[in-house]
Order: sequence, then structure tokens, then C-alpha cells
Amino acid sequence: MSMTSPGDASPVKPPPSFSPGVPRVTTKTRYPDQRRDSSSSLDPDSLDARRGLSPTPPLSATTSELPIRSASPHGRSLRSSTPQLARSSLGSPLEGHVDGTEDIRSLIIRSFSPTVGVYASVDTDDLVREKGFKGGFWELIRPFGESIPGKVVIRDSVGSSRGWEDYGVRFVDLGGRQQFPAGPDTGQNPLAQLEEVLDRQLDAADELLGVPLRPKDLATPPLYKFYLRQLLSTASAAPHETFRHPVASVIAISSRNTAPLETLRQLYADTSNGDRRLPDWIHPEYLRYYVLVHDEDRDDIAESTKLYDQMKRHFGLHCHLLRLRSMQCVVTDDDSAPVPQCEWLSPSEHLTSQNEPLVELDTEYRPYLFDSDAMAIRVFIRELVAQSIIPYMENRVAIWNDQVASRRRGISGRFMSMSRKWAGFGSSSRSGINGSGGGNYDFARGFYKPDAPEAILRKMADFAFMLRDWKLSASTYELLRSDYTNDKAWRYHAGAHEMCAVSTLLNPMAMPAKTKLEAIDQMLETASYSYLTRCSDAPNALRCLCLAMELLKSRGGFATESAAKWAMRAMDLGLVGAIGQILISERISACYASRPPLTGVKWGGRRRKAGMWSILAADLWLRTGKPTLASSCLEEAERLYADVLDSDGVFPMPEMQSFVDNLRHTVKVEYLGARGLHTQEEVSATEQLEPEETSEKLDKRQNRKSLIGNPLDSGGLTMPMTGDNEPSANDDFERA
Repeated sequence: MSMTSPGDASPVKPPPSFSPGVPRVTTKTRYPDQRRDSSSSLDPDSLDARRGLSPTPPLSATTSELPIRSASPHGRSLRSSTPQLARSSLGSPLEGHVDGTEDIRSLIIRSFSPTVGVYASVDTDDLVREKGFKGGFWELIRPFGESIPGKVVIRDSVGSSRGWEDYGVRFVDLGGRQQFPAGPDTGQNPLAQLEEVLDRQLDAADELLGVPLRPKDLATPPLYKFYLRQLLSTASAAPHETFRHPVASVIAISSRNTAPLETLRQLYADTSNGDRRLPDWIHPEYLRYYVLVHDEDRDDIAESTKLYDQMKRHFGLHCHLLRLRSMQCVVTDDDSAPVPQCEWLSPSEHLTSQNEPLVELDTEYRPYLFDSDAMAIRVFIRELVAQSIIPYMENRVAIWNDQVASRRRGISGRFMSMSRKWAGFGSSSRSGINGSGGGNYDFARGFYKPDAPEAILRKMADFAFMLRDWKLSASTYELLRSDYTNDKAWRYHAGAHEMCAVSTLLNPMAMPAKTKLEAIDQMLETASYSYLTRCSDAPNALRCLCLAMELLKSRGGFATESAAKWAMRAMDLGLVGAIGQILISERISACYASRPPLTGVKWGGRRRKAGMWSILAADLWLRTGKPTLASSCLEEAERLYADVLDSDGVFPMPEMQSFVDNLRHTVKVEYLGARGLHTQEEVSATEQLEPEETSEKLDKRQNRKSLIGNPLDSGGLTMPMTGDNEPSANDDFERA
């Protein structure tokens, strides 16, 4: 064997994953950083392959997916004893930055998008209904507004600009008025509707697939994102926050209208002081945007262009000419394009659409448009947002910040606020209302007037939040907290504390120091207490706790334990149903698993707690009749416990080991039973025929040498290995 001197040898290259400039390759996590939803995970190609499967596969093919080990707990390895049900591509989250937190963060940000009302004339709705959209013009443009093509550039309060690729708006129908209730909602509980939608989602997926639902088809991230999206969609317009108040209104007429200008004036009057007027707690002044829909198949474009010029002269530059075909498009047309699926459907909308499945598996359920129509709608919405809505919101924030907020931040504003709290002095500057102690809050009606300073500042903070200027929004929410406390406006008080904490966590410049986290925890505690105890508002309380959990988890480090604490608080308060409790349990496991150990040592992580919550989630999935999802949670628990248990994979507590063994056996039996196989006798026989595993003591001698020499060396065999206490022969390896 040829030897090379250490001084003459080439330097040893480090592994690629630790080389300078090469990113580290982490294992695939259970929560991949990809934007997926519950419908995209069920692709038609894989569905065709599943439909070709036999409904009752042979026992050998089924049990091959369920490796059964020895019944002895001391001879069983925890890592390989749970059924491996198509989860090979999903691992456990190791860090908060690689488990899809950016996707969840984007989902939270997009849930607070500007609301745009739509009010179309009768002839416009009739034209769109001829294209196959029963809801009229609002139903046609609604899915296109959720994702604006290209970057949307927004300027913050300090003048710096930034482009956002995931910006969108929410279109609501002003003609229907379902989004703006005049009084308190007396219908079904939104949380009960949310739980029913989740139950239908799981059942519909089982029925449409024809086989038991596999974890890779509806893993935790898509299902939990669906749950979080539904939770954030439950809120309707309310007085204490203006996220669902219309920022602008689209007033549309068509080229078929015989009196277009008079119709536009009438539509404007209806939304201002007519029968389509919004409730008193919504400010009546918002941007109006006028649209002329031209029929490409029947009307003359020259006449529509003349009418469009008249509209710009009468109503200003906030106008658009939208050219659409009145013919209905079918899938067989050459230039047909599917309409995007609407992402932000509320639970009530899911439940009312009885004739449409929740998971669309074929193109026959989706309406189609001509490519020219789809392109025209996208151009129209981008111009509406980028050239009208965003500049309007930026202008209003600048005006309110200069005229209202700056006065409150000054010395005189702080003095007036303190005098109102302690001495009652300064209340004469406010318009007194019955029972409000000199403030602007109307106790009888339960809201501030839209022109009150508190309402204007809340609207300014919400505008800044929707413009993603979280520093300005956090400072404005913090300014309002004391005002709402003094006026005893508890719903406003809870909302200001909630959004102040959310804005602080979303601000990338705010570092999660322990002192900062203590202040955030105090705000979340105040918000959840006010929502539940003082307002009996369970949906907003659950929203507050879920937002806190996800945003604290995205911070990583010691903030993940605080995230798990707020998730457990939601379960302790009974705010979640059966399925929601399982999903929250899995998120608690993900929070603990994302806590890395301390630098330089192996302790400080929370993988044992993460494994425990994953086992609890598996038990809950099994109780709801989902053994496949229970198996995926058990497999996740195995990965988490593999680093903290001994080499034999046995729990130190016999009760815990017995619980896991029984749970594993029940999952295996129910999974086979779900496929129509009654295999209790076969499973028992297989367990008896399994060979017993024995452990062999490892030879731990330090200087072990191979008895086989180098086959290229002519010297043949080397010297035999010496004993443990005998010194080895000097082979001059270290000599230069």
C-alpha cells in the first residue's frame, strides 16, 4: 500500500454541504415551502391511476405496506414499526424557515386585502349571465381580483417603495348586501359552519377518490391552510375594524344601455343615499370607479368609444372600457381558458353551494372564458388597483397622518388623553354622547361615528396595514388602545390590541427580543380576554390566537414555545371543534419541532414534546375514523422520537410504550378494515411467524484492524490484530 506524506498530499476537501458558498441541504420536511391548496393536491393524473386500482387488493399487497414487527416491546424498533403509508417524501420540520412558514405568512397578509364593492346595472348583469355566470358581473370578476398579475408597487409613510407579487383585492356585491349586515348576526355560529365545512371536505375527498384518503393527497399543510383560510374568511363587515369596509366601488354599465350617463348617476345615488346605502358605521366617502362593458359581438366599438370619452369628461379619470364577448365559451373552443378558482370563499358560501363539490376533480365543473375576455379582465383589475386604489389609499393615509394622528402624538394630544382619564378635563373638546362619559363612543348603538377621530385613526391604521406598512399601523394601533380603554369600547379595545401585536410580528425590522415578546403576550392576553369575556366573540378570539401562533412560530427560536402556548390556549378555551382540535395539535407539534437545540450542544430542543403532540393527534385522527391520517402522525412521531430515545426505540415509561403499541395496532387494523379486509387472524399469525430480534454486544475496542490486507499489496495478509491491552506495532504512518 503506497503512503503519501501529509506535507505532500493535497488538502482534504470539505463535504459539499459544508463548503464555503454552498447552501446546506436539509432534509425534506413535513411542511414543504410550496403554495398549495386542498384542490391542487388532488391531481387528475394520480386520480386516474387510483381509479384503476382494485377496490379490494390482495392481502399480501396490502400487508406489504404495513411492516409488522415482533410483539415484544423490547425487540421492536420504534422507527420502523409504524405503517409507512406514502409519507416518504415528507419529513419533520427542523427549522421555522423551511416548514412553509413563509407560505402561511403570505396567506395571513393576503387575508387582509382591500375590499372593493361592485354595483352593476341590470343590462350589465344580463350580458354576463349570457356568458354562463349566474351571479352577474360580480361573479365574473371576483376570482381575478384575488391575485393581481405582476408586481404592485406601494409607497410607505417614509417614502420608500416596494413591489409585491402576491397583492390582491376582494370584490363584494353591493347589490346583494350580504357582506354588510345592518344588525347583529342571528344565523348559525361561524365556527360551527367552519367545522361542518372541514367535515364535508374530508368526506367529499374520500367519496370522490374512491379509495381511502392518503396523507400525500391531503397532508397537514393543505388541510390546515384550508382551515386557516376559512377561519380568516368568516369575518364579515363589522364596526370595530374596517378591513371589510369598501375602499372603492366599481359602478358598471354596458353598451346596451339606452341612457348610460343617467344610469351611472342613478347607481351612484343608490350607493350614496339610496336603497343600496351602506350602514351608518361605514364611511360613505370612498373611491368610485366607472366601467363601461362593451359587447364585442353585437355593438359598435366606435359608439362605445364616444360614450367612454363622455364618461371621462363627466366623472374624471377613474374610468375603464372593458371589451367582452357576449357569447358563452365552452371547453371545445380553440381560445378557451378556465376561470381561476375563487380562493377566499367563506364557510357559508361553501355550505350554500350544494350542487358543486368542494374539491373539483374535473374541468366540467369550471366555467370557461375566451382568452381575450380573460386578458381584458386582468388588465382592467390591474389598472383599477395600481392606478386608482393604491394611490387613493396612500393619499388618505398621508392626509389622516398629518391632520389627525400627528396631533395625537404631540405633547398636547398626550396631555388631553391623560386629562380625560384622570381628571375628566378636556372632555369638552369632544362631542358628548349619552352614556359615553364625554367620549365619542355611542353605547346605545355600539360604534363610533365614521367622522370621529377614533374611527378615522382606526381606518388609517387598517389602510396602512393593507398597504403593508406595518410600522405605521403598529404605532397607530398603540395610540388607539388607551382611547378605547377610556371609552370602554371593548370590541374596539380588543381589535386594537390584536392588530397591534400582529403588526409588530409582521414587521421584519422588529426583533423578537424576550422583552418585546412579553409585551406582545400581554397584548394577546388582553385581546383574547376582551373578545371572549366582554364581547362573547369566539370567532375573533380564535382568529387572534391562530394569528399569534403562526406569526410567533415564523419568528423561530424561543418564540416557538410562546406560539405553542397560544395554540394550547385556543384548545383549553373550547374554541375549536373536533377536526380543528386535531389540526391545532399537529401545529403544536410543528411549533415544538421547529425549536432548534442550542448552538454547540445537543440539548435545548423540544423534539420530545413535538413527538408527544403528534401521538395525541394520531389518537384523535383515529377516533374520527381517519386511520390513514393517524398513521402519518405516528410516522412523524417516530422521526421526532428517534433522536431522543435509546437505540432500541423503547419508551422509559411502560405505560407510554403500551399506549403507543395499542395505538399502532389499532391504526393498522382500521386501515386494513377501511379497505374491506378483515385480517385480524392473518395479522396475529403474521406476528407469531415473525423471527425474534436479538441484540448483540458491540465490540468497542479502539484499535481494531482488518485481517484482510490490501489486495493490491504483494505482502499478502497483514499482522493479526493485537489484544486490547497490547500495544500495536509501529507502522511508521505518522513519519514524514
